[in-house]
Amino acid sequence: MQVVKDDIAQLVESQQELEASFEDAVNQRTSGGGDAASNNVQNAAADLRNNAAVFALSLKQHPLSTENLEKVQSDRFLVYFVNAVQYFEKKNPYRVGQK
Repeated sequence: MQVVKDDIAQLVESQQELEASFEDAVNQRTSGGGDAASNNVQNAAADLRNNAAVFALSLKQHPLSTENLEKVQSDRFLVYFVNAVQYFEKKNPYRVGQK
């Protein structure tokens, strides 16, 4: 049970860090940060959105089920996949859906 509490605490902490990062990026943009600040806001928003999806999925899954190991493996794969997508989006200057 302590493992579940630690996982949830870690998810909440990372969500709070991303929210603070997003708020900082918005403040920089409103104080005249230019295009770089706008890109920082977009990146922070994408990170926040992805982390929120991971957080919601983790809370939806019952931690005390008999498939707990499968859940952990699924969560790890999801986090790995989200991180890989973010990495390639940041490295690729020709993002899908952007003009």
